[in-house]
Amino acid sequence: MSETIKGQYWDIHKKIERIVDASYDRIKDWVMDPRGYFLIKVDKDLKLIRVGFCTLPGNDMKAEVRGTAAIDIVNTLIREGMISSLQHAADMGIELEKAELALRYDLDYIQDDDLTLR
Repeated sequence: MSETIKGQYWDIHKKIERIVDASYDRIKDWVMDPRGYFLIKVDKDLKLIRVGFCTLPGNDMKAEVRGTAAIDIVNTLIREGMISSLQHAADMGIELEKAELALRYDLDYIQDDDLTLR
């Protein structure tokens, strides 16, 4: 059955061919980005999210990107060539959004942990 959804800019013709149940195992499905990894810190004193870019081998921190908005930071990481995989970009978007919420609402932030709301 086809359905049309009225959109703001164009109509969408809903013709779903399959339904996929989402799943992800943070251990089995994770693949290291060859460009490196990031350390994320919410700096409450400076009111910033600070992202350290680390490379392998050596675990050298080569750059720090600072900002207050997840969208700005993740797109800067991509533009600067610090991220090479879609999986890593998606993961960083999720982590940076948690960091942004922690900064905005004065919550504790620990990278890769669930964000605890008070």
